[in-house]
Amino acid sequence: APSFCAGGATPAGRGCRGRLGVRRVVGLDMLSQLFILAPNGHTIVHKDYRGEVPKEAAEVFLRKIVEKSESSPIFSVDGVHYLCVRKNGLFFLATTVHNVSPAFVIELLTQLTKVCKDYIGVLNEESLRKNFTLIYELVDEVLDFGYPQVAATAELQAFVFNEAAPVTSAVQSRMPTLKSTPKTMSSRAVHKPIALRDSGRGEKNEIFVDVIDRISATFNASGAVRTFSIDGSIQMKSYLTGSPELHLALNDELVVASSGKAGYGMVELDHVNFHECVQLDKFEQERMLVLEPPHGEFVLMNFHIGSLRHEGQIPFRVTPVMSAITDYKQELRLQVNAEFPDKYHGANVKLAFTVPKTSSGASVELAPGAKGQTWEYDDATKTVSWHIRKFVGGSVAAISCKFVVSAGTNARKEMGPISMNFEIPMYNVSQLQVQHLKIVERNKSYNPHRWVRCLTHADSYVCRL
Repeated sequence: APSFCAGGATPAGRGCRGRLGVRRVVGLDMLSQLFILAPNGHTIVHKDYRGEVPKEAAEVFLRKIVEKSESSPIFSVDGVHYLCVRKNGLFFLATTVHNVSPAFVIELLTQLTKVCKDYIGVLNEESLRKNFTLIYELVDEVLDFGYPQVAATAELQAFVFNEAAPVTSAVQSRMPTLKSTPKTMSSRAVHKPIALRDSGRGEKNEIFVDVIDRISATFNASGAVRTFSIDGSIQMKSYLTGSPELHLALNDELVVASSGKAGYGMVELDHVNFHECVQLDKFEQERMLVLEPPHGEFVLMNFHIGSLRHEGQIPFRVTPVMSAITDYKQELRLQVNAEFPDKYHGANVKLAFTVPKTSSGASVELAPGAKGQTWEYDDATKTVSWHIRKFVGGSVAAISCKFVVSAGTNARKEMGPISMNFEIPMYNVSQLQVQHLKIVERNKSYNPHRWVRCLTHADSYVCRL
């Protein structure tokens, strides 16, 4: 995690050193206000550092969002610059009248969301309100008089003394409790806050690893792939005390495309980059990552696959068929095939498309015997949404959508693209795997529980008619 430092009032353009000794340039990263806003717009946290911006700044920001006159996370109104990061429905908003670096402030706000999540476990409105004092303590350490200081979880531990009040997320409350065994861990465990310091209360030493694939793909009307890419990452969350050395082994057949070693059966990545804590001495020969993990949540590795390697990488195939029932009545038949093995399932599956603007409504028929499926039509946006709660691998789902258009309407041309969102737990199309994770300098207090999970979800999954 990047570190930021604070300094006193020195002339613009000069360097300074804060208490952590990190050099920065004064005058380029000075914030006037910081807000954390709930999804409904209510203010949860508000810090006015310099009195330079009107107190109604949050209302101006929300008005722009509601009116949709500003869709960018960065904009200016009456000489005030607004910079925002949205996470789990919450708005982390900074305002300033100074000429700041937008990328720097966005990175700072993004890191603040990670720090808050590390310290309170679950990042939502309820957890922020229950841990009101702790959040203000964190914000006071991250920013001093509008100057960024430090935004690294591990370095903040020496200055933060409040402890988090446990909060159960809405998703967790709907999940059944899983019994822990020596080799498994409840999925709820990753949402607990980090320990502020070694309190001697016998807290477990644990580490969690997520391999996440984000798919972007477009299909033509016949279901053939036009573009395909995967932007993935390995994310870790560490509850280990001290700084033990970890060895994380990836696939033996893993190759980076630039190395020229690609071949049949290989897991080929086009681009990779690693967290600064990773030592790459053993990566080329043994595909081993050696690291001393920082406290809290961080991205260990990012990777990119820019093209389709084989048909097995397509989790869902969407096939639309348009037909005219009469001159005025049109029908869209939509079929979705789950191409992955039946031991996995898609969750939170949603397909959406728009009917022509001249249509006078739409009706949808689900397939006979369809379970866990619903649909809705929004006449204001002419959007049809199809929800599938659980989509088992190897199965097929279909709907029929009928709508009436005015004479002379080219329905196929005016139909919007079909977009799809989904998650597939414990499945990754990139085939990148964590073979093992070892704590090298383990003492008796370290708990052998390690949790590795995979997740595939759609970043942009579109079928064009």
